[in-house]
Amino acid sequence: MDIRALIKPLSVFAAVFFLLGVIAVFADRPVNAVSESEILLPDFARQIDAAQALEIVHGRGMSGAVTLSFKRTPEGWVMRERDDYPAHQELVNETLLALGALQTGAARTAQPKWHRALGLVTPEEFGKAIRFRVRDAEGGLLADVMLGKEEASEVAAVQQIKQLGTVERNFYVRRTESAQTWLARGRLPRNAQIAAWLDPAFPSLPQERLVAVSAGKGATEDGAVTPLLRRLPDGSWDKPDGAGWLEGFSRLQPEDVSRDTAINFDTASTLHLSYENGVIITLENVDAATVLWTRARASVSAAALNTPQDDAGREEARALANALNQRFDGWALRLPASAAAQLLVTAADFDG
Repeated sequence: MDIRALIKPLSVFAAVFFLLGVIAVFADRPVNAVSESEILLPDFARQIDAAQALEIVHGRGMSGAVTLSFKRTPEGWVMRERDDYPAHQELVNETLLALGALQTGAARTAQPKWHRALGLVTPEEFGKAIRFRVRDAEGGLLADVMLGKEEASEVAAVQQIKQLGTVERNFYVRRTESAQTWLARGRLPRNAQIAAWLDPAFPSLPQERLVAVSAGKGATEDGAVTPLLRRLPDGSWDKPDGAGWLEGFSRLQPEDVSRDTAINFDTASTLHLSYENGVIITLENVDAATVLWTRARASVSAAALNTPQDDAGREEARALANALNQRFDGWALRLPASAAAQLLVTAADFDG
């Protein structure tokens, strides 16, 4: 028997079955379905300011789920999966606003058996929906919604690496407590990468105030250090590669974070950044093969502390150093191995 004679009708049958499924998903609508645009979560839209906790669960099917959770503190949003490290404030706030602004278009299926086709099965049921839950200070649920597949393509959504982006997209949604699905429009993020949700700040001050860079083990400029770069009176650097190094340094952002007690800094090399106001930021850096870990400590140089008749400048330097230490004390920041070009430098790197 010619196997090809069997394959052809089977393929036609499969195609027809698939088409019938698609028709069921898109044609199965309640009698009172609306097509005009509406706010999906009107109650939440009116009380966004009451949000105190945000949880985003990315369903991975049989592979489980990835959970990102945030809570509001007096200092801002923090990430619970990273020991309450500061979160990307703008991204969390924009996510809440995007939830409140979600607009529904045409109603889709209300039959749970078709939820999987739209990517709207809950992560708890081994689905691939992204579940957004928002709670108030008492733990009350303000919003609970599932984000499913995009109407057109998932490619553009995957490309949203660092932030929400400015383009609204069409995708399928449903309120978790309801079987009714909708085609919605909005700007909700799909990114499950830790790096995208962490505060991107790296320990430094405005680069135009940087006057010198040195390496060594000393905690301040009074210690035994090797000069690497020095800013000249005209604003340029004394080494040709100075501007390029500073440009790369200004782009450093943590990929992940950890409590510094979990990282062995015994063999760390140090980099000292000296600023015109006397603040010195010391970065201890450990090369861990595929990544680099760094922790920061700020101080004020003895020269700045002993400058006569400059009480205002001295207090500014102390305040900046204290703020940096309060922000980064106890934390180790993980960076890609490529950060070694900025943090694991020696005098020889600038001699060429």
